[in-house]
Amino acid sequence: MSEAHESARSMLQLCDLHKRFGATPIIRGVSLDIREGERHAIIGPNGAGKSTLFNLISGLFSPSSGSIRLAGETIEGLAPFEIHRRGLARSFQVTNIFSRLSVYENIRCSVLWSLGYRYSFRHDVSKLRDANERTDRVLEQIGLAARRDVRAGILTYAEQRALEIGITIAGDARVILLDEPTAGMSRAEAARAVELIRSISSGRTLVIVEHDMGVVFDLADRISVLVYGEIVATDAPARIRENPTVQAAYLGTSLHA
Repeated sequence: MSEAHESARSMLQLCDLHKRFGATPIIRGVSLDIREGERHAIIGPNGAGKSTLFNLISGLFSPSSGSIRLAGETIEGLAPFEIHRRGLARSFQVTNIFSRLSVYENIRCSVLWSLGYRYSFRHDVSKLRDANERTDRVLEQIGLAARRDVRAGILTYAEQRALEIGITIAGDARVILLDEPTAGMSRAEAARAVELIRSISSGRTLVIVEHDMGVVFDLADRISVLVYGEIVATDAPARIRENPTVQAAYLGTSLHA
């Protein structure tokens, strides 16, 4: 991690986090300190607990024990919408968009809530200058300005993933969680997605779960390796590549891909 990130304040802290489903432990004592402005990747074999960890952070699951702090505030046990209001937004493995709305309308839905309009029927949304300007800005960021009037359901898969990232950042979140953002993409599509993620995460804190090691090593300032619900290593990408514990966890899977 760079000196700037080392000196930055803690943005997301996990302390001795546990999650059980019945008698089965899934997350087993995870502690992690992610700094403001850091791009942090979480990797691990299938079944390691990565999505469960994201579900705990974003409020879909409540931890069995342990704590989660966002910018110093305790958030474990809060509902997902409450955590979102505190500045954390999350995407999912499965594309989650409003397929019958236009690209523009998808982004504007997220923008309206974040600007405080909520479910107000007193406003003509076409005349809300602040909402429209932010929507336009997000569309430019994600490269979909030319597709603004297209129904979201007929976008290509890569475009839908870009739209979901746009929805995630439209609320001006300080912390972004991206779950497998390049899954199912070609190499060319993944390369474009990496550039998009790098752009939209500038000035924000990014936590990403990703199986594509090329994406991980290209983006991350630090990498944490989760195996059977435990963090076995957290380090800079170059040191993670050579870590024998990490190599053993992948059972021969190359980390140099």
